[in-house]
Amino acid sequence: MNACITGGAGFIGRSLVQRLQNEGVELRLLSRGNLTQVSKKNTFIADLTNNRVSLEGLFDDINVIYHCAGEVKNEAVMRSLHVDGTKRLLQAARNHINSTQKSLHWVQLSSVGAYGLPRNNRNAEREVIETTPCAPIGEYETTKTLADEMVIELARTQPLFTYSILRPSNVIGKNMTNQSVRSLVNMIRKKLFFYIGPSSACAIATYIHVNDVVDALVLCANDVRAQGEIFNLSNDCGMSEIVDAVAKNAGIRSPTLCIPERPVRLLAKCLALFGQTPLTQSRIDALTKRTRYPNNKIKDRLAFSPRHSIPEAIASLFDD
Repeated sequence: MNACITGGAGFIGRSLVQRLQNEGVELRLLSRGNLTQVSKKNTFIADLTNNRVSLEGLFDDINVIYHCAGEVKNEAVMRSLHVDGTKRLLQAARNHINSTQKSLHWVQLSSVGAYGLPRNNRNAEREVIETTPCAPIGEYETTKTLADEMVIELARTQPLFTYSILRPSNVIGKNMTNQSVRSLVNMIRKKLFFYIGPSSACAIATYIHVNDVVDALVLCANDVRAQGEIFNLSNDCGMSEIVDAVAKNAGIRSPTLCIPERPVRLLAKCLALFGQTPLTQSRIDALTKRTRYPNNKIKDRLAFSPRHSIPEAIASLFDD
């Protein structure tokens, strides 16, 4: 199998490149610049945000494309990359299939953010599955969802084009860009952490280890049962499990202090008036939410389950 990867320099992409190289897969990386992971002859230099970019030849001798390119920080770039860039990539895939009459399987790295938040009560118990209607909030989530829809649409009109869409929750691992996890660990270790509201002790932490994401991506590329399917992927656990694991790792007592939610949200609003603060409304949401993303579908369809314990992984993530 020959595979193309977009976003190979990213957090998840780097791990995917390493995994496929170890398995002897012939790789072609789409990049804005030369990458050190593969030889220059296997790097296709192109910027998906450039509307004049030429992707001719990208899919030559390629069986599978892993579309992992994504922008998580700069909102001004998100639409041009996730929507416009994916559109250009799909057009190149269509042209390749039409000219060669060879099949192409597309593995799309998406996000559970496609499903949005609970409609009324942010802290309401909620179970999100693959048939839950999409209701993304925020530029990242909205543009990634639009990209998913374009992938599905091409498969409807081109029978030689197949897809699998993987929607992970918050991805963790070494060299991750998610600083909120580092902040959480530091707060616990410094004995500054407290639970927010009576429901926070029952809050759900929705994380997945990067190695589990890579395993699932590779499985989606190689198992025909994954074709035409969307899979959620999360290794949900109780927030208190993470807190206890970090405290144990640090050799301190687990925090038990609980402060009512309303005054904490009011404090966050006040602090926001003076600039950036680690206590944000979204951070409070994350510490009090009770949304779950069961893995039932990917487990039943592909016999896949995450292997990495989230409390153990986070507890030791920033050990030096």
